[in-house]
Amino acid sequence: MKKMLIILWILIFSCNVFASEFKNGKEYTTKNKIISDVPNIIDFFSFFCPYCYEFEKTHNTRYLIKNNVKKNVNVQIYHVNFLGGTLSSILTKSWIIAQQIGIEKKIILPIFEGIQKTHTINNLNNIKKIFEKEAGVNESTFNNFWNSLTLKILVQKQNKDIKKSNLEHIPTMLINGKYIIDYSNIEEIFKDSFSQKYIKLIQFLLNKK
Repeated sequence: MKKMLIILWILIFSCNVFASEFKNGKEYTTKNKIISDVPNIIDFFSFFCPYCYEFEKTHNTRYLIKNNVKKNVNVQIYHVNFLGGTLSSILTKSWIIAQQIGIEKKIILPIFEGIQKTHTINNLNNIKKIFEKEAGVNESTFNNFWNSLTLKILVQKQNKDIKKSNLEHIPTMLINGKYIIDYSNIEEIFKDSFSQKYIKLIQFLLNKK
């Protein structure tokens, strides 16, 4: 009995320490009104955002999430359209296609580089070449996805979620329609132990009431 009480005390103490590690207004903020009918986690970015590019190269955050968050948690990575003009909406659709095929990791940095470093991505054909070169996706396969009803539905759902989220800037993460993680804040706060604390913060907010 005594042993069980000790174990229970350790568990309670651990939870309290974990909960007190992060503070509202510091590592995250809470929205005044909960956004309903959205994925558990939405990570917002743009290929035209310089900070998104640097952050992806440095921390590879979307794969930290994929490898450390439970599989039953709905995680979506949304490319926003409010930067980059007409090409941005083309990139949004292309990003959704990459997610559907499962090649995000292969094309994300080449597209970032083509937009911000080499300036070699200016139209849809340039993007198709990236898909074929980096992931072996031929133009016919790409076009089938591009013209599909599935893509149309996913774009509509994403645009609806982005509008409801009322974003102020990117990169930003929304958790459970309520909690906002501002990447510029946490990168400075977490510094050398970024990966570990980043995942702890996400798990903390997923479980927070």
